[in-house]
Amino acid sequence: MNPLKKLASEAGLYGLPSILGRLLNYLLVTLHTAVFIPEQFGSIGQLYAYAAFLNIIYTYGMETAYFRFTTKEKSENYYESAFSSILLTSIIFSGGIFILAEEIIEILELSVETYIVRYLAVIFFVDAIVAIPLAKLRLAHKAKKFAVTRMSSIVFSILFNLLFLVLFPFLAKAGIMDWDTQKPYDIGYVFLANLLGNASMVLILYKEIFFSRIRLDWTKTKRMLIYAYPILLMGLAGMAVDQLDKVIFEYLLPSNFYTDTTAKAALGIYFATFKLSVFMALAIQAFRYAGEPFFFSQAEDKKAPELFAKVLYYFVALCLLIWVGVSLNADLIGRIFLRGEAYREALFLVPILLLGKLFFGIYINLSIWFKITDKTYYGVYISLVGGGVALFGNILLIPVLGYTGAALTSVLAYFSMMIYCYFAGQRHFYIPYPTGKIFLNVLIAGTLITVFFYLKPTSNIWNYTLGIVISLLYAGLMFLYERKRIFSDKLK
Repeated sequence: MNPLKKLASEAGLYGLPSILGRLLNYLLVTLHTAVFIPEQFGSIGQLYAYAAFLNIIYTYGMETAYFRFTTKEKSENYYESAFSSILLTSIIFSGGIFILAEEIIEILELSVETYIVRYLAVIFFVDAIVAIPLAKLRLAHKAKKFAVTRMSSIVFSILFNLLFLVLFPFLAKAGIMDWDTQKPYDIGYVFLANLLGNASMVLILYKEIFFSRIRLDWTKTKRMLIYAYPILLMGLAGMAVDQLDKVIFEYLLPSNFYTDTTAKAALGIYFATFKLSVFMALAIQAFRYAGEPFFFSQAEDKKAPELFAKVLYYFVALCLLIWVGVSLNADLIGRIFLRGEAYREALFLVPILLLGKLFFGIYINLSIWFKITDKTYYGVYISLVGGGVALFGNILLIPVLGYTGAALTSVLAYFSMMIYCYFAGQRHFYIPYPTGKIFLNVLIAGTLITVFFYLKPTSNIWNYTLGIVISLLYAGLMFLYERKRIFSDKLK
Protein backbone atom coordinates (compact mmCIF):
# COMPACT_ATOMS: atom_id res chain seq x y z
CA MET A 1 0.00 0.00 0.00
CA ASN A 2 1.16 3.53 -0.73
CA PRO A 3 2.59 4.81 2.59
CA LEU A 4 0.54 7.99 2.45
CA LYS A 5 -2.64 5.98 1.98
CA LYS A 6 -1.70 3.80 4.94
CA LEU A 7 -0.99 6.85 7.11
CA ALA A 8 -4.27 8.51 6.09
CA SER A 9 -6.22 5.30 6.76
CA GLU A 10 -4.75 4.81 10.22
CA ALA A 11 -5.01 8.49 11.06
CA GLY A 12 -8.70 8.23 10.24
CA LEU A 13 -9.16 5.24 12.52
CA TYR A 14 -7.07 6.74 15.31
CA GLY A 15 -8.80 10.06 14.89
CA LEU A 16 -12.32 8.63 14.70
CA PRO A 17 -12.88 8.39 18.45
CA SER A 18 -11.42 11.86 18.91
CA ILE A 19 -13.46 13.39 16.11
CA LEU A 20 -16.74 11.78 17.14
CA GLY A 21 -15.94 12.33 20.79
CA ARG A 22 -15.16 15.99 20.34
CA LEU A 23 -18.31 16.50 18.32
CA LEU A 24 -20.32 14.78 21.03
CA ASN A 25 -18.44 16.78 23.63
CA TYR A 26 -19.78 19.93 22.02
CA LEU A 27 -23.14 18.71 23.23
CA LEU A 28 -21.57 18.76 26.68
CA VAL A 29 -20.32 22.31 26.11
CA THR A 30 -23.92 23.21 25.32
CA LEU A 31 -25.09 21.38 28.44
CA HIS A 32 -22.39 22.77 30.71
CA THR A 33 -22.88 26.37 29.56
CA ALA A 34 -26.60 25.89 30.23
CA VAL A 35 -26.37 24.51 33.78
CA PHE A 36 -23.13 26.15 35.01
CA ILE A 37 -22.47 29.86 35.39
CA PRO A 38 -19.23 31.27 33.85
CA GLU A 39 -17.44 31.20 37.21
CA GLN A 40 -18.08 27.47 37.52
CA PHE A 41 -17.08 26.85 33.91
CA GLY A 42 -13.89 28.76 34.68
CA SER A 43 -13.19 26.42 37.59
CA ILE A 44 -13.68 23.40 35.33
CA GLY A 45 -11.26 24.86 32.80
CA GLN A 46 -8.69 25.64 35.48
CA LEU A 47 -8.82 22.12 36.93
CA TYR A 48 -8.46 20.52 33.52
CA ALA A 49 -5.50 22.81 32.83
CA TYR A 50 -3.77 21.45 35.95
CA ALA A 51 -4.79 17.95 34.85
CA ALA A 52 -3.07 18.44 31.48
CA PHE A 53 0.25 19.08 33.24
CA LEU A 54 -0.18 16.12 35.57
CA ASN A 55 -1.01 13.74 32.73
CA ILE A 56 2.39 14.58 31.23
CA ILE A 57 4.10 13.88 34.56
CA TYR A 58 2.27 10.58 35.05
CA THR A 59 3.52 9.11 31.75
CA TYR A 60 6.86 11.02 31.60
CA GLY A 61 7.58 10.25 27.95
CA MET A 62 7.50 6.47 28.29
CA GLU A 63 5.11 6.01 25.37
CA THR A 64 7.60 7.47 22.90
CA ALA A 65 10.47 5.61 24.57
CA TYR A 66 8.52 2.37 24.23
CA PHE A 67 7.96 3.10 20.53
CA ARG A 68 11.61 3.91 19.95
CA PHE A 69 13.22 0.89 21.59
CA THR A 70 10.62 -1.62 20.46
CA THR A 71 10.99 -0.58 16.81
CA LYS A 72 14.75 -0.06 17.01
CA GLU A 73 15.50 -3.47 18.53
CA LYS A 74 12.50 -5.30 17.02
CA SER A 75 11.62 -6.54 20.51
CA GLU A 76 8.43 -6.59 22.57
CA ASN A 77 10.38 -7.04 25.82
CA TYR A 78 10.14 -3.33 26.62
CA TYR A 79 6.38 -3.48 27.20
CA GLU A 80 6.56 -5.05 30.67
CA SER A 81 9.16 -2.58 31.92
CA ALA A 82 7.34 0.46 30.53
CA PHE A 83 3.97 -0.64 31.92
CA SER A 84 5.38 -1.64 35.33
CA SER A 85 7.24 1.63 35.69
CA ILE A 86 4.16 3.74 35.02
CA LEU A 87 1.98 1.55 37.25
CA LEU A 88 4.36 1.96 40.19
CA THR A 89 4.76 5.73 39.87
CA SER A 90 1.03 6.24 39.29
CA ILE A 91 0.20 4.48 42.55
CA ILE A 92 2.60 6.80 44.35
CA PHE A 93 1.40 10.00 42.63
CA SER A 94 -2.33 9.34 42.95
CA GLY A 95 -1.97 8.07 46.50
CA GLY A 96 -0.25 11.32 47.43
CA ILE A 97 -2.90 13.48 45.75
CA PHE A 98 -5.72 11.49 47.36
CA ILE A 99 -4.25 11.81 50.86
CA LEU A 100 -3.16 15.45 50.53
CA ALA A 101 -6.26 16.71 48.71
CA GLU A 102 -7.13 19.35 51.32
CA GLU A 103 -3.59 20.71 51.40
CA ILE A 104 -3.49 20.89 47.59
CA ILE A 105 -6.71 22.91 47.52
CA GLU A 106 -5.32 25.32 50.09
CA ILE A 107 -1.95 25.77 48.38
CA LEU A 108 -3.44 26.34 44.92
CA GLU A 109 -6.35 28.39 46.29
CA LEU A 110 -8.89 26.29 44.40
CA SER A 111 -12.61 26.92 44.79
CA VAL A 112 -13.58 23.24 44.83
CA GLU A 113 -14.52 20.52 47.28
CA THR A 114 -12.00 17.92 48.45
CA TYR A 115 -13.75 15.01 46.76
CA ILE A 116 -13.27 16.62 43.33
CA VAL A 117 -9.50 16.55 43.76
CA ARG A 118 -9.77 12.91 44.80
CA TYR A 119 -11.82 12.16 41.70
CA LEU A 120 -8.99 13.68 39.69
CA ALA A 121 -6.44 11.49 41.47
CA VAL A 122 -8.29 8.38 40.27
CA ILE A 123 -8.73 9.83 36.76
CA PHE A 124 -4.98 10.46 36.50
CA PHE A 125 -4.25 6.91 37.63
CA VAL A 126 -6.55 5.32 35.06
CA ASP A 127 -5.29 7.54 32.23
CA ALA A 128 -1.72 6.59 33.08
CA ILE A 129 -2.08 2.82 33.33
CA VAL A 130 -3.85 2.57 29.95
CA ALA A 131 -1.21 4.67 28.19
CA ILE A 132 1.26 1.87 27.41
CA PRO A 133 -1.44 -0.68 26.46
CA LEU A 134 -2.85 1.89 24.04
CA ALA A 135 0.65 2.54 22.70
CA LYS A 136 1.03 -1.19 22.14
CA LEU A 137 -2.15 -1.20 20.05
CA ARG A 138 -0.84 1.69 17.97
CA LEU A 139 2.49 -0.01 17.38
CA ALA A 140 0.73 -3.21 16.35
CA HIS A 141 -1.49 -1.19 13.99
CA LYS A 142 -4.60 -2.37 15.86
CA ALA A 143 -6.35 0.86 15.11
CA LYS A 144 -9.88 -0.57 15.42
CA LYS A 145 -9.40 -1.78 18.99
CA PHE A 146 -7.68 1.49 19.83
CA ALA A 147 -10.65 3.41 18.41
CA VAL A 148 -13.17 1.29 20.32
CA THR A 149 -11.26 1.76 23.57
CA ARG A 150 -10.97 5.51 23.26
CA MET A 151 -14.53 5.84 22.03
CA SER A 152 -15.93 3.88 24.97
CA SER A 153 -14.38 6.35 27.40
CA ILE A 154 -15.86 9.31 25.55
CA VAL A 155 -19.32 7.81 25.09
CA PHE A 156 -19.69 6.68 28.71
CA SER A 157 -18.41 10.03 29.98
CA ILE A 158 -21.07 11.79 27.93
CA LEU A 159 -23.80 9.37 29.03
CA PHE A 160 -22.97 9.91 32.71
CA ASN A 161 -22.97 13.68 32.19
CA LEU A 162 -26.45 13.41 30.72
CA LEU A 163 -27.57 11.16 33.57
CA PHE A 164 -26.25 13.44 36.33
CA LEU A 165 -27.16 16.80 34.79
CA VAL A 166 -30.32 16.05 32.76
CA LEU A 167 -32.10 12.76 33.45
CA PHE A 168 -31.72 12.50 37.24
CA PRO A 169 -32.77 16.15 37.86
CA PHE A 170 -35.77 15.59 35.55
CA LEU A 171 -36.79 12.46 37.46
CA ALA A 172 -36.32 14.30 40.76
CA LYS A 173 -38.61 17.12 39.65
CA ALA A 174 -41.17 14.49 38.66
CA GLY A 175 -40.96 13.07 42.18
CA ILE A 176 -39.54 9.74 41.00
CA MET A 177 -36.16 9.99 42.74
CA ASP A 178 -34.23 12.16 45.16
CA TRP A 179 -31.60 14.28 43.36
CA ASP A 180 -30.17 17.80 43.48
CA THR A 181 -32.33 19.99 41.21
CA GLN A 182 -30.84 23.38 42.08
CA LYS A 183 -29.06 25.23 39.27
CA PRO A 184 -26.18 25.79 38.90
CA TYR A 185 -25.31 22.19 39.65
CA ASP A 186 -22.24 20.89 41.43
CA ILE A 187 -19.28 20.71 38.99
CA GLY A 188 -18.24 17.49 40.74
CA TYR A 189 -20.66 15.64 38.45
CA VAL A 190 -18.44 16.51 35.47
CA PHE A 191 -15.40 14.87 37.04
CA LEU A 192 -17.33 11.87 38.34
CA ALA A 193 -18.66 11.27 34.82
CA ASN A 194 -15.09 11.55 33.49
CA LEU A 195 -13.87 9.00 36.03
CA LEU A 196 -16.61 6.47 35.24
CA GLY A 197 -16.09 6.92 31.51
CA ASN A 198 -12.36 6.31 31.77
CA ALA A 199 -12.95 3.16 33.79
CA SER A 200 -14.46 1.54 30.69
CA MET A 201 -11.02 1.55 29.04
CA VAL A 202 -9.67 -0.67 31.81
CA LEU A 203 -12.39 -3.22 31.11
CA ILE A 204 -11.66 -3.30 27.38
CA LEU A 205 -7.89 -3.50 27.91
CA TYR A 206 -8.09 -6.05 30.72
CA LYS A 207 -5.82 -8.52 28.90
CA GLU A 208 -3.11 -5.94 28.28
CA ILE A 209 -3.36 -4.70 31.88
CA PHE A 210 -4.17 -7.63 34.15
CA PHE A 211 -2.33 -10.34 32.24
CA SER A 212 0.88 -8.36 31.95
CA ARG A 213 3.74 -9.38 34.18
CA ILE A 214 4.73 -6.69 36.63
CA ARG A 215 8.49 -6.72 36.17
CA LEU A 216 11.02 -3.94 36.05
CA ASP A 217 14.06 -4.79 34.00
CA TRP A 218 16.29 -2.03 35.31
CA THR A 219 18.60 -2.09 32.29
CA LYS A 220 15.71 -1.58 29.87
CA THR A 221 13.90 0.84 32.16
CA LYS A 222 17.00 2.97 32.61
CA ARG A 223 17.53 3.20 28.85
CA MET A 224 13.92 4.25 28.35
CA LEU A 225 14.08 6.80 31.17
CA ILE A 226 17.22 8.39 29.75
CA TYR A 227 15.53 8.64 26.36
CA ALA A 228 12.21 9.80 27.86
CA TYR A 229 13.22 12.48 30.35
CA PRO A 230 13.79 15.11 27.65
CA ILE A 231 10.34 14.24 26.28
CA LEU A 232 8.90 14.79 29.77
CA LEU A 233 10.49 18.24 29.97
CA MET A 234 9.42 18.91 26.41
CA GLY A 235 5.86 17.88 27.23
CA LEU A 236 5.67 20.12 30.29
CA ALA A 237 7.07 23.11 28.45
CA GLY A 238 4.78 22.41 25.50
CA MET A 239 1.80 22.10 27.82
CA ALA A 240 2.71 25.48 29.29
CA VAL A 241 2.06 26.95 25.86
CA ASP A 242 -1.36 25.31 25.67
CA GLN A 243 -2.64 25.48 29.24
CA LEU A 244 -0.59 27.93 31.32
CA ASP A 245 -2.88 30.82 30.43
CA LYS A 246 -5.83 29.05 32.05
CA VAL A 247 -3.84 28.32 35.21
CA ILE A 248 -2.61 31.89 35.77
CA PHE A 249 -5.31 33.92 33.98
CA GLU A 250 -7.34 34.64 37.11
CA TYR A 251 -4.27 35.88 38.98
CA LEU A 252 -3.02 38.15 36.17
CA LEU A 253 -6.26 39.82 35.09
CA PRO A 254 -6.76 43.16 36.86
CA SER A 255 -9.94 43.51 38.87
CA ASN A 256 -12.82 45.05 36.91
CA PHE A 257 -10.92 44.61 33.63
CA TYR A 258 -14.19 43.44 32.08
CA THR A 259 -17.31 45.33 33.07
CA ASP A 260 -19.59 43.29 35.32
CA THR A 261 -17.45 40.17 34.80
CA THR A 262 -15.19 38.62 37.42
CA ALA A 263 -11.79 37.17 36.54
CA LYS A 264 -13.13 33.64 37.08
CA ALA A 265 -16.10 34.34 34.80
CA ALA A 266 -13.80 35.81 32.14
CA LEU A 267 -11.75 32.62 32.37
CA GLY A 268 -14.95 30.62 31.82
CA ILE A 269 -15.75 32.68 28.70
CA TYR A 270 -12.22 32.23 27.37
CA PHE A 271 -12.30 28.49 28.12
CA ALA A 272 -15.59 28.14 26.20
CA THR A 273 -14.07 29.97 23.22
CA PHE A 274 -10.89 27.91 23.44
CA LYS A 275 -12.98 24.76 23.06
CA LEU A 276 -13.95 25.88 19.55
CA SER A 277 -10.29 25.59 18.55
CA VAL A 278 -10.51 21.89 19.27
CA PHE A 279 -11.42 21.20 15.64
CA MET A 280 -7.78 21.83 14.74
CA ALA A 281 -6.63 19.79 17.71
CA LEU A 282 -8.59 16.84 16.30
CA ALA A 283 -6.45 16.71 13.17
CA ILE A 284 -3.27 17.11 15.21
CA GLN A 285 -4.23 14.39 17.69
CA ALA A 286 -5.20 11.93 14.96
CA PHE A 287 -1.93 12.65 13.18
CA ARG A 288 0.11 12.16 16.35
CA TYR A 289 -1.46 8.79 17.09
CA ALA A 290 -0.85 7.47 13.58
CA GLY A 291 2.19 9.56 12.65
CA GLU A 292 4.67 8.64 15.36
CA PRO A 293 4.83 4.88 14.64
CA PHE A 294 4.57 5.67 10.90
CA PHE A 295 7.61 7.95 10.93
CA PHE A 296 9.67 5.49 12.95
CA SER A 297 8.80 2.66 10.57
CA GLN A 298 9.73 4.73 7.50
CA ALA A 299 12.86 6.37 8.93
CA GLU A 300 15.34 3.92 7.33
CA ASP A 301 13.87 4.24 3.83
CA LYS A 302 15.99 6.24 1.38
CA LYS A 303 12.93 8.12 0.21
CA ALA A 304 11.87 9.04 3.75
CA PRO A 305 12.81 12.76 3.51
CA GLU A 306 10.68 13.27 0.40
CA LEU A 307 7.83 11.31 1.98
CA PHE A 308 7.99 13.34 5.20
CA ALA A 309 7.94 16.56 3.16
CA LYS A 310 4.80 15.46 1.36
CA VAL A 311 3.14 14.44 4.62
CA LEU A 312 3.69 17.94 6.02
CA TYR A 313 2.33 19.64 2.91
CA TYR A 314 -0.95 17.75 2.95
CA PHE A 315 -1.25 17.90 6.72
CA VAL A 316 -1.09 21.70 6.49
CA ALA A 317 -3.64 21.64 3.66
CA LEU A 318 -6.06 19.73 5.90
CA CYS A 319 -5.48 22.13 8.80
CA LEU A 320 -6.12 25.11 6.52
CA LEU A 321 -9.50 23.65 5.59
CA ILE A 322 -10.32 23.51 9.30
CA TRP A 323 -8.95 27.01 9.93
CA VAL A 324 -11.05 28.55 7.17
CA GLY A 325 -14.16 26.46 7.85
CA VAL A 326 -14.33 27.08 11.59
CA SER A 327 -13.23 30.74 11.46
CA LEU A 328 -15.77 31.73 8.83
CA ASN A 329 -18.53 29.93 10.73
CA ALA A 330 -17.47 30.78 14.29
CA ASP A 331 -20.61 32.84 14.96
CA LEU A 332 -22.87 30.01 13.81
CA ILE A 333 -20.93 27.35 15.71
CA GLY A 334 -20.90 29.52 18.82
CA ARG A 335 -24.64 30.13 18.65
CA ILE A 336 -25.29 26.40 18.34
CA PHE A 337 -22.96 25.11 21.03
CA LEU A 338 -22.44 27.93 23.54
CA ARG A 339 -25.58 28.51 25.56
CA GLY A 340 -25.90 31.93 27.08
CA GLU A 341 -24.86 35.14 25.35
CA ALA A 342 -22.03 35.76 27.81
CA TYR A 343 -20.15 32.70 26.55
CA ARG A 344 -20.11 34.10 22.98
CA GLU A 345 -18.40 37.39 23.81
CA ALA A 346 -14.93 36.18 22.76
CA LEU A 347 -15.73 34.39 19.48
CA PHE A 348 -13.49 36.85 17.63
CA LEU A 349 -10.55 34.94 19.16
CA VAL A 350 -11.37 31.70 17.32
CA PRO A 351 -9.22 32.41 14.20
CA ILE A 352 -6.31 33.45 16.43
CA LEU A 353 -6.52 30.33 18.57
CA LEU A 354 -6.79 28.13 15.47
CA LEU A 355 -3.71 29.78 13.95
CA GLY A 356 -1.76 28.90 17.07
CA LYS A 357 -2.94 25.29 16.77
CA LEU A 358 -1.89 25.28 13.10
CA PHE A 359 1.66 26.30 14.06
CA PHE A 360 1.63 23.61 16.75
CA GLY A 361 0.56 20.99 14.22
CA ILE A 362 3.40 21.98 11.91
CA TYR A 363 5.81 21.77 14.83
CA ILE A 364 4.59 18.25 15.68
CA ASN A 365 5.27 17.28 12.07
CA LEU A 366 8.72 18.85 12.05
CA SER A 367 9.71 17.40 15.42
CA ILE A 368 10.13 13.89 14.07
CA TRP A 369 13.73 14.66 13.12
CA PHE A 370 15.02 14.77 16.69
CA LYS A 371 13.07 11.65 17.66
CA ILE A 372 14.42 9.43 14.89
CA THR A 373 17.96 10.78 15.34
CA ASP A 374 17.86 10.28 19.15
CA LYS A 375 18.50 14.00 19.69
CA THR A 376 15.47 14.43 21.92
CA TYR A 377 17.29 17.04 23.98
CA TYR A 378 16.52 19.43 21.14
CA GLY A 379 12.87 18.94 21.98
CA VAL A 380 13.65 20.29 25.44
CA TYR A 381 15.37 23.37 24.05
CA ILE A 382 12.54 24.07 21.63
CA SER A 383 9.82 23.53 24.21
CA LEU A 384 11.59 25.67 26.78
CA VAL A 385 11.68 28.49 24.25
CA GLY A 386 7.94 28.06 23.65
CA GLY A 387 7.24 27.77 27.36
CA GLY A 388 9.29 30.89 28.04
CA VAL A 389 7.39 32.86 25.41
CA ALA A 390 4.12 31.57 26.89
CA LEU A 391 5.10 32.56 30.43
CA PHE A 392 6.36 36.05 29.68
CA GLY A 393 3.77 36.68 26.98
CA ASN A 394 0.91 35.89 29.35
CA ILE A 395 2.45 37.96 32.14
CA LEU A 396 2.87 40.93 29.81
CA LEU A 397 -0.28 40.71 27.68
CA ILE A 398 -3.08 39.36 29.90
CA PRO A 399 -3.04 42.43 32.23
CA VAL A 400 -3.21 44.69 29.15
CA LEU A 401 -5.39 42.77 26.68
CA GLY A 402 -7.22 40.20 28.81
CA TYR A 403 -8.07 36.97 27.05
CA THR A 404 -6.99 38.50 23.72
CA GLY A 405 -3.50 38.66 25.18
CA ALA A 406 -3.70 34.98 26.15
CA ALA A 407 -4.73 34.01 22.60
CA LEU A 408 -1.99 36.10 20.96
CA THR A 409 0.57 34.62 23.33
CA SER A 410 -0.31 31.10 22.24
CA VAL A 411 0.29 32.08 18.59
CA LEU A 412 3.67 33.63 19.38
CA ALA A 413 4.75 30.65 21.49
CA TYR A 414 3.81 28.02 18.89
CA PHE A 415 5.36 30.10 16.11
CA SER A 416 8.67 30.32 17.98
CA MET A 417 8.70 26.53 18.49
CA MET A 418 7.90 25.89 14.84
CA ILE A 419 10.66 28.18 13.53
CA TYR A 420 13.31 26.88 15.93
CA CYS A 421 12.43 23.25 15.13
CA TYR A 422 12.52 23.85 11.38
CA PHE A 423 15.96 25.45 11.21
CA ALA A 424 17.53 23.06 13.73
CA GLY A 425 16.05 20.08 11.91
CA GLN A 426 17.32 21.15 8.51
CA ARG A 427 20.87 21.12 9.88
CA HIS A 428 20.68 17.64 11.40
CA PHE A 429 18.17 15.78 9.19
CA TYR A 430 17.48 17.61 5.96
CA ILE A 431 13.96 17.27 4.59
CA PRO A 432 12.99 19.12 1.38
CA TYR A 433 9.86 20.76 2.74
CA PRO A 434 7.96 22.88 0.18
CA THR A 435 8.09 25.92 2.47
CA GLY A 436 7.22 28.40 -0.27
CA LYS A 437 4.02 26.58 -1.22
CA ILE A 438 3.05 26.07 2.40
CA PHE A 439 3.60 29.76 3.24
CA LEU A 440 1.55 30.84 0.22
CA ASN A 441 -1.33 28.54 1.18
CA VAL A 442 -1.32 29.85 4.76
CA LEU A 443 -1.22 33.44 3.47
CA ILE A 444 -4.20 32.86 1.16
CA ALA A 445 -6.25 31.25 3.92
CA GLY A 446 -5.32 33.99 6.42
CA THR A 447 -6.22 36.74 3.95
CA LEU A 448 -9.59 35.12 3.25
CA ILE A 449 -10.38 34.91 6.98
CA THR A 450 -9.27 38.50 7.62
CA VAL A 451 -11.30 39.94 4.74
CA PHE A 452 -14.37 37.99 5.81
CA PHE A 453 -13.99 39.16 9.41
CA TYR A 454 -13.96 42.84 8.46
CA LEU A 455 -16.55 42.67 5.68
CA LYS A 456 -18.99 40.05 6.98
CA PRO A 457 -22.66 41.08 6.90
CA THR A 458 -24.34 42.31 10.05
CA SER A 459 -27.36 40.14 9.28
CA ASN A 460 -26.98 36.76 10.98
CA ILE A 461 -28.65 34.91 8.10
CA TRP A 462 -26.30 36.37 5.50
CA ASN A 463 -23.32 35.96 7.80
CA TYR A 464 -24.06 32.27 8.34
CA THR A 465 -24.90 31.64 4.66
CA LEU A 466 -21.78 33.32 3.29
CA GLY A 467 -19.58 31.58 5.86
CA ILE A 468 -20.83 28.17 4.76
CA VAL A 469 -20.72 28.94 1.01
CA ILE A 470 -17.21 30.42 1.06
CA SER A 471 -15.90 27.53 3.18
CA LEU A 472 -17.32 25.00 0.71
CA LEU A 473 -15.88 26.90 -2.26
CA TYR A 474 -12.45 26.99 -0.61
CA ALA A 475 -12.59 23.24 0.12
CA GLY A 476 -13.77 22.46 -3.41
CA LEU A 477 -11.02 24.50 -5.06
CA MET A 478 -8.36 22.89 -2.88
CA PHE A 479 -9.69 19.42 -3.68
CA LEU A 480 -9.68 20.10 -7.43
CA TYR A 481 -6.12 21.44 -7.24
CA GLU A 482 -4.66 18.64 -5.13
CA ARG A 483 -6.71 15.53 -5.92
CA LYS A 484 -4.48 14.19 -8.70
CA ARG A 485 -1.27 14.43 -6.68
CA ILE A 486 -2.18 13.63 -3.08
CA PHE A 487 -1.88 9.83 -3.21
CA SER A 488 0.35 9.48 -6.25
CA ASP A 489 3.49 7.40 -5.87
CA LYS A 490 5.58 10.35 -6.99
CA LEU A 491 6.89 12.25 -4.03
CA LYS A 492 7.45 15.51 -5.86
